Amino acid sequence: MKRNLRKMIVAVVAVLVTSSTSFACTYVQQLGYDAPDGNRITGFIYQTTDTKNDAPLAVLMHGLMGSSLYWLAEDNLMYGDDVTAELIKRGYRVVALDARAHGARIVDRKPIEYVMAARKGDTEAYETMIMNTVKDYRFLLDKTLKKFPESSQVMVVGYSMGAQMGTLLAAEDRRVTHLVTMVPPAVRNVPQVSPIKFAPDVSIPWLLITADRDEYSSEAQNVELIEAAGRTPETHAFDSKHMLPGNYVETVKDWLDRLGQ
Repeated sequence: MKRNLRKMIVAVVAVLVTSSTSFACTYVQQLGYDAPDGNRITGFIYQTTDTKNDAPLAVLMHGLMGSSLYWLAEDNLMYGDDVTAELIKRGYRVVALDARAHGARIVDRKPIEYVMAARKGDTEAYETMIMNTVKDYRFLLDKTLKKFPESSQVMVVGYSMGAQMGTLLAAEDRRVTHLVTMVPPAVRNVPQVSPIKFAPDVSIPWLLITADRDEYSSEAQNVELIEAAGRTPETHAFDSKHMLPGNYVETVKDWLDRLGQ
């Protein structure tokens, strides 16, 4: 784990160097907390020297096998850095964590092992990973909103597994005011953490981006998710597989424009 943490620190330093040329006066700070159950939480907070105390908060959630650095690393295949750059440009304070068993939090088992076990009917490890990561994000909100109590809104943004967790968090935590999800997996084989179970409790503005040929959520399952939502999300479907084309970022920008954010 220490080796992974050192790698993360090196990567963050590299991002800082790059960011200093693209976004002058922006900076990344590492986050490190002990969760109530003793698990070490790792991640980052990203803002500018001009970010206001009442700035909106963007909470970012990465996908399976990724890490919080997905939202910072340039030229990644899912364009997370472009989403982050747009949020920073619009004045957001950005925070992200490593999901449990991901990034600097990998201990003895890789997350894909949890997925493979769940496909064979042993869902406990995967379910626990998701539920505890959502708890970690609630803990992060406690810490961040205590430091910045004047934050004007909390937008949760997630890709893939992060979209799954974002739906859970938005359903459970009334501090979340807006939700953006890209290709949430259906995960019907683990019903306790499936997005459709929590969608009825999501009643905030929600942008749901799906893929017509998604390997992890069929068109029919996407329709079921939309119909189950407590508030009908604004939807946009791409003719792609689970990995969306880069222009999905424009869809996010357009939605933020219409919100006046």
